[in-house]
This record gives sequence, structure tokens and C-alpha cells, in this order.
Amino acid sequence: MASKTIASLTASSSPYCVLVPQEPLLPWISDNVLAILLPTVVYAVAGAFFHFLDVYELFGNYRIHPSQDELKRNHVTRWQCLQTVVRYHVIQIVIGLFLSYGNEPPMVGDEACRIHQAATVVRSIPNPIPMILNTIGIDARQLSRSTRASSATLAHIIGGKYQPVTNSTHALNSSNDNFRDLELTIAKLSITILTPLLQYLLALIVVDTWIYFTHRLCHVNRTLYRLVHAQHHRIYVPYAYGAVYAHWLESLFLDILSFVLAGEIARLSPRQSMLFGTAATIKTISDHCGYVFPWDPMGWFNKNGPEFHDLHHQSWGLKYNFSTYTVFWDNLLGTTWADKEGAEKRYQRVRELTKQKNTSNPEAEGPVVNKKMEREVAGERKVE
Repeated sequence: MASKTIASLTASSSPYCVLVPQEPLLPWISDNVLAILLPTVVYAVAGAFFHFLDVYELFGNYRIHPSQDELKRNHVTRWQCLQTVVRYHVIQIVIGLFLSYGNEPPMVGDEACRIHQAATVVRSIPNPIPMILNTIGIDARQLSRSTRASSATLAHIIGGKYQPVTNSTHALNSSNDNFRDLELTIAKLSITILTPLLQYLLALIVVDTWIYFTHRLCHVNRTLYRLVHAQHHRIYVPYAYGAVYAHWLESLFLDILSFVLAGEIARLSPRQSMLFGTAATIKTISDHCGYVFPWDPMGWFNKNGPEFHDLHHQSWGLKYNFSTYTVFWDNLLGTTWADKEGAEKRYQRVRELTKQKNTSNPEAEGPVVNKKMEREVAGERKVE
């Protein structure tokens, strides 16, 4: 088993750490491979769940569109959609396996050393405080003495004294370099919680930014829309497992590449990639599921949900709501659809038109509402 010894980091009192390969979550598959396959498994399970709701018409009162609208407005069958979705996941898995080929398991065992380093940094943060106080005419030494009775820790920070202030000490791997409780707590939180959260946030920023601008480009550039992105918009009434129904070029450069870039830039570990990929998959499924549940946890944190994205799939919303995960770029650049009353009127008009056409020709197979009719509803001269 490969291992690597970490030498002293700052002083002889630094902890001694040995790196060893991390054991996989499942003994029969590596974490690298599991991180690639898990989003597909989650997609299949979530897609099947919402398909079950569609087939048995459960929770119909939470649907954005009447169930019959799907057959009468969409320009692709569910079977055709499923074939394209399967292709997407095959491409995703093949690329993931290719990029991860030869990757060794992550090395672990250095947490004590990283906490020691972080605690050293935390300890040094207050160093400039006495100088700053003296510069503005405050006697840091005197203020430290007067504060000691009420708060020894604050007194040490103000006066630049960094010896232990209580009888409680912490040793890291037999290290005799002691840190105060607060310093060690902050160091542990920064390593175990803050750093991973910042990595997830950076990955989200990368994905959200990449998808917003590439998605918007696909609508601004008529050639890209006609040859590539128009395939995704053959679905006017979205459903869960059709979330990644798209041209293979869009699948590759808009979706898959965004996550490759996010993982590399944020330096996500395989296990972090599992969580991030799973959460992103659930969010994508949720956006296209066609249901708005009052208990949807996604809606508690973000206004970018099923209603937000469903509007983008309508002929009148094609130039709005480009974002997939947040509303930051749409709000900043003015592409958020803000006319809720206008949207509801358009939804109602297309429902009436669908019902009217279906009543006049109930035996018709395929969509009865064509692009010309969609344009009439949108009040537009043409569909981009």
C-alpha cells in the first residue's frame, strides 16, 4: 500500500502524519467510479418516481400543466425522449471513466496536520491588533490588562499575548504545542466544514455561470438554436426524465463540460463529487418534473424551481429564465421573467387552445398545437 510521510510542518512540535489511500465507500467499486455512476442512478430513480406520478395521475392539483397537454403540445414522444436521455448518460459515463482512468484513491490521514496548520494561521490573525490600536492612540497593553478580569481570551488578543489562558490544553498526535480551545475549534471547523462548503460554493458558481452563458448563447445565436438547442425545446410540457433530452453537442458542451470544469476548479474529491452530482441531478429533475409541491425543499432556498424553468419552455419565455441552479445571473442581467400575471394569462390561453383543438379533432395523434399556434398564444411574430 502506498504511503507518504509528512515531515514537520512548522516546528518540532508539529504533529506527525502519514498519508494512506482512503478506503472506498463500497468494497466492490472505487469511489472514482461510484462518483461517475451515482448521478445516473439517481436520475433513473427520480425520473421513474415522477413517471409513476404521471401515469397514475397522482397529485394532479400540483401539476403546472393538465396531464393531457403533454401529448397535445410536445413534439417528441416519450420513447424518443428516453432514447436520447439514455444516450446522454452513456456519453456522461464514458467521458467520466476516460477522465478518471488511472486515478488513484484520495490520500487521507493528514487531518491532524491540516488542523495544526489552520490553528497556526488562526493564532497569527490577531497579531496586528496591538499595533493597530497603538497607531490610533490606544494603549494596547493597558487595555489588555483592564480587560483580563472579564475576558482573558480577549485580553490576550488585544495585547498580543498568545500563551494558553486556561488549564485546558489540546495535544495533536503527542504534540506539545498547545492551542486555546477557541483557536482549535475554529481550525477544526475551517478544515472539516468551512473548506468543503467553499469548495461546493465554488463548484456551484462555475456550473451556474457556465450554463447560464452557454444556454443564453444558444438562444441568441440563431444557428446554434436551430441546429442544436431547438431539440430540447421540442418539449413544451416538461416531464422529469426528459430533463436532459437534448442534442448530443449540447449534452457535451453545456452540461457535461460544466461539471468537469467545476470539479477541477473546486478540487472536489470523489466523495464530494458524489454529493454535488447527486444534488445537481435532483435539481435538474425537479426543474423539469412539472409539479410544484408546497414542501419542495429546493423552493425554500431558491426561486429557481419548476415554475421558473417551465416558463422558459414556453414560446413566450424562450428569452427569459436561462439559469438552472440559481437566479443570480438572470436577475443581474435582466433576463428574469417578472410579469406573473402575463404568464398566467398566456398559460390559460394555451390551455384553452389545446382543449379547443383536441375537442375538434379528438382522434388526432401527436401534437394538435403547432408552432404557429404557440406563436399566436405568445403574441410573437416568430419562435426563436
